[in-house]
Amino acid sequence: MNDQKSLDQLTIPQMLVRSRDRYGDRVAMNHFDGESFKPITYDDYYFMVRQAAAALKKAGIKADDKVAILSVNQPAWGAVYFASLFLDAVNVPLDANLKIAEWSYIIRNSRSKVVVVSEKILPEIEPLLGDIETLDAVICMDRDDGKTPYLLEGKNPAEINPPDVNIDKLAALLYTSGTTGLAKGVMLSHGNITSDVYGIELLNIIIPEDNFISILPIHHTFECTVGFLMPLALGASITYARGLASKLIVEDIKSNAATVLVGVPLVFEKMYIGMMKAIEKKPPFTRAIFRTIYGLSRFLKKSANVEAGGKLFGSLREKAGLTTLRLMAVGGAPMSPVIAEAFNSLGFRMIQGYGLTESSPVITFNPPDNYRNASLGMALPGAEIKLINVDTAGVGEIAAKGPMIMKGYYKNEKATAEVLKDGWLHTGDLARVDAEGFYYIAGRRKSLIVTPGGKNVYPEEIEFALSSSPFILESLVLGRPLPDSGGGEEIEAIIVPDLDYFAARAEEKSITLTEEYLEKTIKLEVLKQCEHLADYKRVKYVIIRDEDFEKTSTRKIKRYLYEHKPMVVPKGKSKGE
Repeated sequence: MNDQKSLDQLTIPQMLVRSRDRYGDRVAMNHFDGESFKPITYDDYYFMVRQAAAALKKAGIKADDKVAILSVNQPAWGAVYFASLFLDAVNVPLDANLKIAEWSYIIRNSRSKVVVVSEKILPEIEPLLGDIETLDAVICMDRDDGKTPYLLEGKNPAEINPPDVNIDKLAALLYTSGTTGLAKGVMLSHGNITSDVYGIELLNIIIPEDNFISILPIHHTFECTVGFLMPLALGASITYARGLASKLIVEDIKSNAATVLVGVPLVFEKMYIGMMKAIEKKPPFTRAIFRTIYGLSRFLKKSANVEAGGKLFGSLREKAGLTTLRLMAVGGAPMSPVIAEAFNSLGFRMIQGYGLTESSPVITFNPPDNYRNASLGMALPGAEIKLINVDTAGVGEIAAKGPMIMKGYYKNEKATAEVLKDGWLHTGDLARVDAEGFYYIAGRRKSLIVTPGGKNVYPEEIEFALSSSPFILESLVLGRPLPDSGGGEEIEAIIVPDLDYFAARAEEKSITLTEEYLEKTIKLEVLKQCEHLADYKRVKYVIIRDEDFEKTSTRKIKRYLYEHKPMVVPKGKSKGE
């Protein structure tokens, strides 16, 4: 019966049962056991889910209970996620990079009854058992120590069947990562999530032969939907990378013949920088040949819409160990068009989409055969998008409607009413749309800078410009309020220099790397990168920061920590202006 239904008509457990029936002996996952990568078939994985369901049931989990999951990426994480839904419970994925106070807040707010945690984090979580009234049990995900209940201890677990529930039933509480302060619990139903998977399926991007390399934290909606549930729904495989270092990722792609990499912009920026640094170390003749071929690839794409990078740079991708990689899907934050164009010119296929946790998350995506490097893409099948409060430049706030839009914020009617209006999700993101229906991000409504002359400035545009400098590792553009002006802001940039690049350049020029040299160079680079911007968009104040910005788990800067605090930069020593 379920085999005849489309994905958007299924609950998440029904989706897994269908995949087990269709792809039982195919590899569902590859994981590193400390020595080598080991495959897990769909049949084996379903057995693991049965084990997890038995452990949760033994701990007292029943319908509507909340199950918190806390771990780095591994197969057992997903086993808990599916198992709780087979018991008609609700998942509460936790960010492994948070602190104990933040975990405690989410567990309390969600009223989670059980926390399933990996061995490394177990000592931090166990004390909460006697501290949080609703918390009845802590289960260890990946090792049996003889004391803590173990998730996969059952040798002959009971058979399980999907509960008879409507697709509108709550499936997950996903707490926002805190880019704007206190986390809110986003309520997503089975139908919210499976409809989003279905919308992506309709784009015909993924095939059962694909192998996803998983690097993003699985608790986050983007990875959970696109990098976890989608491949399993379509019979593909998932390989859990050993780490986030670019070298490890490339090695794991090569050794596992991975075909799809889902990531946030920072991942691809680091890969690109690594490739370019390797090329810069080549002899002058080799570098000249590379630039010539790269220019030819770009020219053919722009003038004749011919994709020649695949053939022109075949040997480069082979040496990099990336010959099997056919698709790079970007989300979580806007991708620099420069980086996207570079990868596409080198023969990869890099496309980006857009969405929020509140939209399960994808609501736009670029068609692989008709993409735009600077665009968020077009509306996903099933999603309606419109721009509201459009200004004279054609920029308005993105509002979205469709089956993937959340049910609301958990126990927070006020916050829900602020963003859900007549079924439309008001995203807070500003964009423009072209005649063909491609959307282009302008920035966050809350981050908008208004100059004394009344001009609107989108900080992301300036940050894109600054990121083109090899001397600048990261930047954050803010509005500095004018004192006693009655309104209006001037533009300020907080810059994190790329000290490795500075050191290499200083060595090459045989000069001493001093603070004075660094500050002077950064200021010159800011001026240079802003030359093509309108006068009112140019940076007036520059602050240099010697530590990375605090970020969310998807590597977005926690902008709220720095806004309107230009002279007090947390965790970093500011220098000069």
